[in-house]
Amino acid sequence: MPAGVANVDAPADLFGGFKTLLVATGAFPENNKQAQYMSLEVTHLKKIYKKRFTTRPPLTAVDDITFRIAPGEIYSLLGPNGAGKSTTIKMIAGLVLPTSGEIKISGKTGRGPSYQRLSAILEGTRNVYWRLTPLENLHYFANLRGVPSRVVKEKAPRLLEELNIDAKKKNQSQHLSRGMLQKLALAAALITDPEVLLLDEPTLGLDVESGRRIKDMILRLAREEGRTILLTTHQMDLVEEIADRVGIINHGKLIQEGTLPELRAVFKSHIYRLRIKGELRWDPEWQTRGLQLIQKQGDVHLFELDLKDSAGVGVLLDYLSRKQTADPELELLSLHRVTDELEEIFLRVLKPDRSGQVAPNKGAGRDVPASQQSKNDGSANGQEAES
Repeated sequence: MPAGVANVDAPADLFGGFKTLLVATGAFPENNKQAQYMSLEVTHLKKIYKKRFTTRPPLTAVDDITFRIAPGEIYSLLGPNGAGKSTTIKMIAGLVLPTSGEIKISGKTGRGPSYQRLSAILEGTRNVYWRLTPLENLHYFANLRGVPSRVVKEKAPRLLEELNIDAKKKNQSQHLSRGMLQKLALAAALITDPEVLLLDEPTLGLDVESGRRIKDMILRLAREEGRTILLTTHQMDLVEEIADRVGIINHGKLIQEGTLPELRAVFKSHIYRLRIKGELRWDPEWQTRGLQLIQKQGDVHLFELDLKDSAGVGVLLDYLSRKQTADPELELLSLHRVTDELEEIFLRVLKPDRSGQVAPNKGAGRDVPASQQSKNDGSANGQEAES
């Protein structure tokens, strides 16, 4: 079975079966508020790769990560390449054995029957069998998990149509484009009706229309059907649109976590950009405010600096007014505050920001290649090239 797909047994109803079950038991209220019941719990998860035949120290890929995700919640795990995101996903999916820690899926330890509530697709194109058609792939993965063929015959065409690959349903998968293979992998993950869905770069390589279709489907799966989704991606705009909470991981450690409003409140800044026409000679005191020349086009200069607080705007305008009096050719074209977008927050978390605020302590772990990961003894060499 391809390593990218880790989906397993599920109830018959593809759309809404789990939400009905959770609402009936009171685990997922109709008002969609977070309940005490958690679909996915990761506690003190750690992965250390021991190197054989070398005196080099072991590599810590994931270092004591803890987070919880409720039914119907979209949790996005962000981090730079090699931060430990894919290793974390693989451990939750049961593809890599943790060194220590605990994984609970629907309240049960992540072994055996608990994985029947989970599906995963990993970044890459080898999530399905290339010599099978899309329709055959869906039948194969569904039958493998115990879903009857009569149920697959009813659901598969609808799922392929929703993902806009029904026209290729009888073509060998090896002839599909990268984007279509990515959508087929999602269909294979959904055909077994999982409660927990792990998505590693689900929109990578997709065109704008396909990416929007996948985004809308992810939102529907969470909001309308109550499914739990763990998402990793480098597309910050996608995260801002759909994520309920964000966890930022670096060097194997979860260094910041929260909703977007919470992260914006923690990392609120007073960084401004101003566009000036003419040559402005700044006094040395402005260098302490992180003054940078961002761009120069002819005699127009774009500067960035940290004003520390709202009072700094008045100080800056007063300074520019004095400079303009001395040099009438100087002209302030624009002045605006840098928006606290997720990308800016992400960069500030990973390193000390320009206002001197230091991100939380980070560990010293690195990921290793999937080809060198071992489920049996946890031994490997090298570093994972994680997207």
